[in-house]
Amino acid sequence: MATQYQTLNYVQAQPAGTGHGLFKENTHLHAISPVISTWAVNDTILVGYLPANAVIVGAVLKAASQLDSNGAPTLALSFGIVGNTALFKSGITTVGRAAGATADIGTGITAAGYLFKTTAQSTVVITVSTAAATAVAGTLEADVEYYVEDATGSNP
Repeated sequence: MATQYQTLNYVQAQPAGTGHGLFKENTHLHAISPVISTWAVNDTILVGYLPANAVIVGAVLKAASQLDSNGAPTLALSFGIVGNTALFKSGITTVGRAAGATADIGTGITAAGYLFKTTAQSTVVITVSTAAATAVAGTLEADVEYYVEDATGSNP
């Protein structure tokens, strides 16, 4: 059975900054997961909330250490929002498979996720899409960069 984990941002129900105004400011939703040891398929991490009208411009996922120590690691992760868990990134295999810190900075965001605009407060999630072959306890660090459009903004 899949397990659900929560970051402190999610537990405390703290929305990230809104950045409203004539001069848009980029804002980041940043969180670190609790220590997870199983990395089983369909496990989810509830990262935190994006406000309504948030326009996504970037997403990065990082592991501080190896999460799958098998010689042929299988761990794959998805990064998105509730209702579209792979909106930002799907099948991430660059994070947690090698010794040391790993990140997916150079892989970009999906075409559907780039400039995606939320219509209501949205929960950011990380999902284990393929379980670790040899799970190692560790944490994930997530960062979503966005700005907030006014309700009548020009962004589609």
